[in-house]
Amino acid sequence: DLGYLKFSEPFTKLFNQGMLHGEDGFVMSKSRGNVVLPEEVSKKYGIDTARLFLMSIASPDKDTEWNDSGVEGSLRFIKKIMGTIGKIKKGKSSKLVESKINKAIKEISYEIIGFRYNIAIIKLRGLFDAIESEKEINKKDLESFLKMLSVFVPHIAEELWEKIGNKGFISLQKWPEAD
Repeated sequence: DLGYLKFSEPFTKLFNQGMLHGEDGFVMSKSRGNVVLPEEVSKKYGIDTARLFLMSIASPDKDTEWNDSGVEGSLRFIKKIMGTIGKIKKGKSSKLVESKINKAIKEISYEIIGFRYNIAIIKLRGLFDAIESEKEINKKDLESFLKMLSVFVPHIAEELWEKIGNKGFISLQKWPEAD
């Protein structure tokens, strides 16, 4: 009404978020008693595990069903990353890993922009499999992986960022660019 916007609606595109269903199949609600409390999940698995699980099971605009075994799978993946990053030797990345890192940067960036977090996480898991199978990896490539991971598990990515010898916060770093 004040002329600050060049369109008549309060936004140019509507995005409706999907509903979260309990393990009983019904939409979570206190009256049904099928609510999973974030405090309990955080205490048992860590909040990054819950974030990773919720973003990996469906697109944000689709309905999703809570599943304890899925959360445990996300926790296993996070533990695997934490164990590998600490042990992996810094050196020269193979041409295959360099190629996969650059392809992942391009594809994961595209998926994040399109709110397809579940697809981005699938691609991130595939990239991690490639990294894990290497004898050594370039620090810059490892940093690129952690920057992409930080979108989904920010607290753990911050810890790993420091663990590989970086100062400052990963959340303040520039997004990696594909070569």
